[in-house]
Amino acid sequence: SNNGYYCQQKDLIHLGAKYSPCMRLDPKLNEYIQRERALERSSACCVRNDNSGCIQSTECLDKFAKFVKWPGNDAPDFKNGTTITVRTSGSVCGQDPRYCRSQHEVGTADQWPDDITKWPICSDPLPKEDFKNSTYENVRCNVVGHPCCIGQEARCEIVTKEYCKYKHGVYHSEATLCSQVNCMQDTCGLIPFRVADKPDQIYRLWLPVMLHAGILHCLVSVVFQMTVLRDMEKLAGWLRIGIIYIFSGITGNFASAIFLPYRAEVGPAGSHFGILACLFVEVLQSWQLLKSPLRALFKLVAITTVLFVFGALPWIDNFAHIFGFISGLLLSFVLLPYITFNRFDRHRKRIQVVTCSALFIGLLTALFFFYYIHPITDCSVCRYINCIPFNEDFCSNHGFRPEDRT
Repeated sequence: SNNGYYCQQKDLIHLGAKYSPCMRLDPKLNEYIQRERALERSSACCVRNDNSGCIQSTECLDKFAKFVKWPGNDAPDFKNGTTITVRTSGSVCGQDPRYCRSQHEVGTADQWPDDITKWPICSDPLPKEDFKNSTYENVRCNVVGHPCCIGQEARCEIVTKEYCKYKHGVYHSEATLCSQVNCMQDTCGLIPFRVADKPDQIYRLWLPVMLHAGILHCLVSVVFQMTVLRDMEKLAGWLRIGIIYIFSGITGNFASAIFLPYRAEVGPAGSHFGILACLFVEVLQSWQLLKSPLRALFKLVAITTVLFVFGALPWIDNFAHIFGFISGLLLSFVLLPYITFNRFDRHRKRIQVVTCSALFIGLLTALFFFYYIHPITDCSVCRYINCIPFNEDFCSNHGFRPEDRT
């Protein structure tokens, strides 16, 4: 998973990378998951004719296997209020309410719904001998496929253990249906979600600031911190610079989660651009003290322009750069010490502090709104800000696409 120079996407996600589907219930991804769950609702147990086993599927070739679909094929009873009918959803390979002790003599409220996607894993099944001697084909057959969580998009497939290992997936031998496992939790790792189907790992906004994708990535950060960042700490103090560094990284990751939700990223790119913005503010605040302020400002503009142009290349997150820079600019006006030259200058800089504080709070509020309340799911123009497509495949590495699940 790590060749010494970089980490794979799935490893970065497990370490705490910025990855939007782990931070909120992603609207586009959830739409596809619900479609897959609807397909599973119509699935049934496919029992092979050569007694080589059975597997849950939505289709079954009649020449080679039998599709044990309910309400036919000895479907179990279902209590619907005062009437008793037979179940229409199912069957399920290796799981049946008649072979789970918790479903014996239960009331209507406690029985499993007539919807297999809402069935839990049976915690107290009957002995294995009862399964082997059963007259029901979906019960006595040898289940050869179980849910396997594959890829960073949390895709679930009912496959064999060997195939799941080949795809580097997480195999759930304890479950019989994809609806019984939480593939997104397997993908994200770290602290379990408070509500199983609702990702809430908001700490991925600041955790990636302290992570790196490999040795080369870490070396670049060390060089920046031992040159630019160290000088800024000497000038303004570690606390002020620390606040600007962390909050610039958080703001950059927040924007990146909105515009590049499916790409896992680590590193303090937004923080570095926030510190770069500090240099601009230092020049502007000390304009009267510098011998050649225009020359200093021109150098900074030239360097920043080049870096933003490089941000339009693949694998570089320009959204984190841009919003980290904006955040660092606003916070620098608020936190960095300044010199006043007259009464008007003192009042102007105080108003400047209040204005920039309000603008920074407004920026975070806007990001929160467009991430949680009214998510931006499609922005055709935004892609050109982050990567200029010189050819068809030049900008294809922006993470997976939910539509690729089909």
